[in-house]
Amino acid sequence: MSEEILTLRHEGFAYSCRVNRGPDQVTPPVFLFGGALHRNHGWARRLEKALPPRTTVVTVDLPGFGAADPLPPSHDASFLAGAAWRAVESLGFARYDLVGQCLGGFVVQQMLRQVRPGVRRVVLSGVCAGPWPGPELRARLQSAEAASDRGDRATLLEVATRLFFGTAADGSAGAGQGPVPQFRDRIGALDPGILEDLRSHLYREWFPPGIPAQSPPDVPVLVFTGADDVLTPPDEARRLAMGYPQGRFVVVENAGHMLHVERPDEYGRIVASHLAHDGGAVPHARPLDASEPRGQRA
Repeated sequence: MSEEILTLRHEGFAYSCRVNRGPDQVTPPVFLFGGALHRNHGWARRLEKALPPRTTVVTVDLPGFGAADPLPPSHDASFLAGAAWRAVESLGFARYDLVGQCLGGFVVQQMLRQVRPGVRRVVLSGVCAGPWPGPELRARLQSAEAASDRGDRATLLEVATRLFFGTAADGSAGAGQGPVPQFRDRIGALDPGILEDLRSHLYREWFPPGIPAQSPPDVPVLVFTGADDVLTPPDEARRLAMGYPQGRFVVVENAGHMLHVERPDEYGRIVASHLAHDGGAVPHARPLDASEPRGQRA
């Protein structure tokens, strides 16, 4: 494996992608687009271990993410999709897979509105059909924003933890280890600049009219999220999946929005299983019945 960093520009904004090249010329390369706190050299390394060891993996810090140039909220997800396509096309692969998590998943949704013929398979996690955020969620985000403005980190942490982890936040307030305390520590240590980047993402225009695209790509698309996901609820995520000709949705039991943090091994197995098209069952993951009452999903 050989690693390189490719520097790019899109409409004046600088950003980069990390290319971890594998020698396998049969397995298609995988492009990974993460959430607001993901970095080129961070979350993807663990996921890479779940993929075939000789696979080329590309992680992207889009404008406004990671070490890339800051991006004003006025630049919507269609702008980010253009930057993402520039990264994909700069590498010249004939066939490739796309994986998007959280805000990166919203970017991939936008990419699929202008799909290229090279797309083979797609995985989206922590996403939904929209509109996003809805009025109730926006009100909760605004309460977190107000807390941040007045320096009330305790309220900010409480709101953010419940949004990201759902019911898992209740039993871990006093614990010293685990994903929830680690998340609290990380958010609590963020500098004002990073918090401002997070805020700009949360109020960005993520959805154009009509999601998915009017002519969605006829490729296998897997959508999955946690049963306790508050940010992108399972029923809305399933509705997104059903909009694709080859869409499939699974829900993961006893997990919230931060699946890649709460259950990283299962997250990797779900992604790898779909990309490999092996059809293997993943523990705790199951289809969601459209008629299933919301109260049974937790």
